[in-house]
Parts: sequence; C-alpha cells; structure tokens
Amino acid sequence: MDKVRFPYRAAGHLALLPVVAESGSWKKQGLSVDYDFYVGPQEAHELLSSGKAEFISGNHITPYISRIQGDDWTYLGQTAHYVAHSIVVQKSSKIKKIEDLSKRTLSVDGKGGPHIWLNAWLILKKNGLEGSTKVKRIYSKGPSWQTVQRGEEEAAFVGRPHDLFARRAGLRVIPLPLLPMIVFTTVSTTGKFARENGPLIKRFLKGLADGIKFIKSEKKRAIEILNSTLPKERGGGDKEIVQYLYKDLTETLTDTLYPTMDAIANVYAEACRYDSIAKKVNPLELWDFHFLRELRDSKEI
Repeated sequence: MDKVRFPYRAAGHLALLPVVAESGSWKKQGLSVDYDFYVGPQEAHELLSSGKAEFISGNHITPYISRIQGDDWTYLGQTAHYVAHSIVVQKSSKIKKIEDLSKRTLSVDGKGGPHIWLNAWLILKKNGLEGSTKVKRIYSKGPSWQTVQRGEEEAAFVGRPHDLFARRAGLRVIPLPLLPMIVFTTVSTTGKFARENGPLIKRFLKGLADGIKFIKSEKKRAIEILNSTLPKERGGGDKEIVQYLYKDLTETLTDTLYPTMDAIANVYAEACRYDSIAKKVNPLELWDFHFLRELRDSKEI
C-alpha cells in the first residue's frame, strides 16, 4: 500500500475527502491517503516543493501569482464545477434580491482567505454592482451572518451550510445562482512530481473519481459516512445539515475531474483581482490534463 499525503486548504473539503477514503476507492488503487490535516496557502507551496506532500487539496488563487516567481504548481484534476452562495439579511430588511445591494455594504468572512470575498466581488461585478456595493471583510469571532443577527451589518455573504444556520437563527436567506468556479478539492502538485510519477497520479485520480461516483450512486452509505466523519462544528451528527451537504455535493461535483472553461475563467479573474501580476500568466498555464485524457480514453474514469 503506497502512502499519499493530501492535506486540505479549507475545512469544507472534509465533506468530501473522508467519504472518498471510507468508500474504499483509494484503497482499491493500492493507496493509503493521509488527507486529514490543514495547510495554509504558503505552506502548501513549501510542502510540495520539499516533497513532504504529494498533492494538495485546493489552493486556487496564489498559484497564479507564484507562477511569475518560477513556481511550477500544477493542477491535475477538479472535483467541483460550481460554488453556492447566499445573501443573509434580517427578515424585516428591504433587501429582497441582489440588485437591492446597490449603494449598500455586503459583509463577508475575512478569516478564511481571499476566495470568499473574491467570489462576492465577482458576483457583484457580474450583476453590475461593482463600485456601487462595498464588500466588507469581517474578522470577528463566528461567521459573517451572525453580524447581521446582532444588527451590526445589514447583509452578509455566506456559503453552504452557513445559509442553513442563518435560516435556523431566524434570518432571511436569498439564494444566488450557482457560480462556476475552481473551488473545493482540486488535485494540485508540482510539475516535477507530475513528470516523474505518472502511474501513481493516475491511480490517485482514478480513486478520487470512483469516490465521487460512489457518492452519487450510494446515497444511503455516503450519507452515513458523511454523518460519522464530518466534524461536529461543521454539522456532523446533525441530520438536516448532513442531508444538505450531501445535496451540495451531488449538485456541484463532477466524476470526470475535468474543470469547465467558465470555472477556469472565473477563478483566473479572481486571481487577477487579487494581484494584477497574475495577468502575465495564461489561465490554462497551470493545468495538465493529459493524465485525465489517458484515463478517459481508456474508459478508466
């Protein structure tokens, strides 16, 4: 059994990775995957370059900037096509739809890195609200919707399952259309590792794809695993939240592991917003699809 280290960049990935592992999908490929530890954005680069991790689950903004500095970060596969967000307001609020945010402030959680506020920026931009709506990053304890509950902010931008938590707390939730995005579990490594470890990479990708197929085809068992492995603070043991997160997985995951062009374009726009130096990188420059192509051509995924 070959051991693979696959740390995650965001705790939300623990809605997927334990289910893939417990389904036996990686084990069938002769792999023991150590996925249950967090790494920060810079640490992720260091772990890969030092060989202390084979893959990273995620890291979607900084690699474009690091590319300019000679980093050979490489994306091999993508599990999610979309990300779901909602606006949370008081029930008495006059905000009924996203257009009502014009000349108002939208608060987002600033503790979890740049991705969520960049998603908020992009959605506002796509709805013609860039410049008229202020995005305010909140660093207080607890999720951003609690600032609305306390009356400190008028509107908050949240992802799943925080929209459900907010609704339970008596707030009004305004769901937004799914946003095409490179988000959640992305299989990331270095170009050097990719060039030297093709067979291992294909086994790893095949196991991940089979795990996603398991989630979509074995609902009862997948929900049981999700319920028993999800951390309590993220809803483990809460039937409604577990069911909701399972719904999110089935709506957003792809077992082909190919990203969509809309998702790549959107994450690239966010990277350029984060640091304009990313404009010097082609949006496809970080992606290596040839392992997926080989697996698809041989009908292994």
